[in-house]
Amino acid sequence: MEIDFSSINLQYLLQARDIAQKQPELASAVLGLPVELIDVLAHTSGESLAEIAKIKAPLLMVRGESLWWARLFKALKEGSQDEINAVLEHASLAVKVQPE
Repeated sequence: MEIDFSSINLQYLLQARDIAQKQPELASAVLGLPVELIDVLAHTSGESLAEIAKIKAPLLMVRGESLWWARLFKALKEGSQDEINAVLEHASLAVKVQPE
């Protein structure tokens, strides 16, 4: 059975963005991301974050690779659909669970 986490992923990032806007240092510590990325997240629109809904696998993690997040936030902010698609495709491949 495959579970669709797209809605949860979006809600997670919307909440993370709210924290980033109000308490960037706290968001940095909780998400494990540099303050520079937290600032980008804080200024990313909800419409841009909605692109996350394309990822069905769970993204909920306290720590993640900064490079991936940097690319995603930059692409979302710039509205670069090709880059968003590329990052999301790579993210989907990275989080797929391998069968045992």
